Amino acid sequence: MRNNLIGLLLLAPCLALGQYKAEQFDAALLEAKYGALLVFNGQNNSLTLKLESPSVTPLEKPGFVRVDNMIMQINLLPFQQKLDFDDLDTNTRKKYLLAWKEYEKEWAKDQLKSDLKDRTELVDLEGRSFLYWTYEMPKGDGNIDSQVYLVTIVFDQMLIMNGPVETGKKEKILRERLVAIAKTLTLNPNKTLDIEKLYNELKN
Repeated sequence: MRNNLIGLLLLAPCLALGQYKAEQFDAALLEAKYGALLVFNGQNNSLTLKLESPSVTPLEKPGFVRVDNMIMQINLLPFQQKLDFDDLDTNTRKKYLLAWKEYEKEWAKDQLKSDLKDRTELVDLEGRSFLYWTYEMPKGDGNIDSQVYLVTIVFDQMLIMNGPVETGKKEKILRERLVAIAKTLTLNPNKTLDIEKLYNELKN
C-alpha cells in the first residue's frame, strides 16, 4: 500500500453531534524575526503560536507548513456540541481529547484498512492539558513510518498539530518541535487581532 502523505494528514470530521455552531476562525502565517507567527482570528477570540526556526515555509495546501524540513499541519477543528467552554475542568478536557483520539483512530483504521499500533500520553504544557498520540503506519512502499499528533482544546475548538515521521528520521525530534510550538500558545479571549498592524510590528 502506498502511504499518501497529504491524505494521511487530513483529519476526519469528529465530535459532530448536535447543532451547535462554533466560532469561525481564519488563519494567517506572518513572517517574524524568529521564524513565523501563526494567527487564528475568530469573530470574538484569537490565538497565536510561534514557529521559532530559521526555516519556515508555508506549503500549497492550507494549514500545512514546513519547519526545519519537517512537514506539519496545524489547524482548528470546531466542536459541534455546545459545552461550557469557559469552565471546562481538567478531567472534562481529557475526556474530550481521548474521545477525539478514539474517533480519529477508527477513521484512520478505516482509511488504512489496517489495525493501528498506537501510543497515547496526556501531558501538561504550560498549565494546559494536551494529548500526545502517535501511531505506526502499515508496512508498505511509502516513506512514512508513523504519524504524530499533539492536541488541546482552545475556546470551542480542538487545536490539532501533527506531522509524519519519515523513514530514517526520529519521532523524538518531531515531538520536541511540536512541544516547543505548543508552549508558545497564547489565547486572547474576547479579542481579535489586527493582522496588518501585527505584520508591521513583526517586521520591525
